[in-house]
Amino acid sequence: MSETILRNKISKFILISNAVLFVTIIILYLFNGFLPDEFTVLIALISPVTAVYIGALVKYAIENKNVIDNPPNEKPVNQLYVTISYWSIPFHFSSIFIIIVLKAINLMTFEELKISFSIIETFFGAYVGYIVSSLFKTPDEKKED
Repeated sequence: MSETILRNKISKFILISNAVLFVTIIILYLFNGFLPDEFTVLIALISPVTAVYIGALVKYAIENKNVIDNPPNEKPVNQLYVTISYWSIPFHFSSIFIIIVLKAINLMTFEELKISFSIIETFFGAYVGYIVSSLFKTPDEKKED
């Protein structure tokens, strides 16, 4: 698989999952799944993570707006990289989604949500950050390496 194909698939997943996450939080809040203070804290917890992922993706898209998808001279990425990318990013988002829903249906306290979120971000945040930054490096950033 080429890096461009992988990048496009991961990009779509990140955009869609972030949109679903925010819409879900808003809907759950509207149905009294969260108190106003909890909603505010939850949005404050989710926003920086989203900003990092979406920011890298948008920066790459802007700086490569004239690049043709899947250039013929592009090197393929190894299967281990593809597997890690395909599993870690969705697992990260689904873990966050699950704890948010568990709190909204009162199977978890808000304190437990915050602790769980911290654990997930500590464990997965760095690794997913590495993947996102490697996938969405711009050509200028790749030259610096």
